[in-house]
Amino acid sequence: MRILIVAFLSALMLTAAAPAREGQSPASLARAIEEAEALIAEGIDEARMRLEPEAPKLVRNGELDRIARLRSEAIAKGADPFAHEDSKGRQAATDMMRERISPYGAFGENIMYEFHSRAPFNPKSFAKSAVEGWLKSPGHRANILSPYFDRSGIGVALNGTTAYATQVFMGPPRTAPRPAPAQRPGPWQPGQLQ
Repeated sequence: MRILIVAFLSALMLTAAAPAREGQSPASLARAIEEAEALIAEGIDEARMRLEPEAPKLVRNGELDRIARLRSEAIAKGADPFAHEDSKGRQAATDMMRERISPYGAFGENIMYEFHSRAPFNPKSFAKSAVEGWLKSPGHRANILSPYFDRSGIGVALNGTTAYATQVFMGPPRTAPRPAPAQRPGPWQPGQLQ
């Protein structure tokens, strides 16, 4: 009887400590993450069109998506702090965009996280929280509405009951107006100052 009670208590403790996503298979979780990424992109596009209609449409970019996922995963795993700098104090997203895409251009990053209950991950609720939260923050909102960005990538990662989202932005290099060419003086003429 004593062994049965110990076994029952052990099983109960293991159930209580089981991962929060236990009801979702890896495939369904991957689909939910992809859905959240797509819904965040849609929400950002809608907000940008409504609030800054002159800004170019943000085009999703596969390499930027990979960079955003890497950032979310690094933060979710604790390899990097929840900050725009990595564990070495560098602007990780900007460094990756410069290395993988172009050393020149405009760069930006939005990050967020949210705790969830033990229920399965809800991509719609999470995407809504990400978009609304970023739009309420002046710095994040500025990235979303900036006309200097024309490409974007979104990455979501989960760790237990916490979901993380990163959106990275990129735009072409801004060129400064060039001064008008200097007028070359004609041939010197008598009486002309030099």
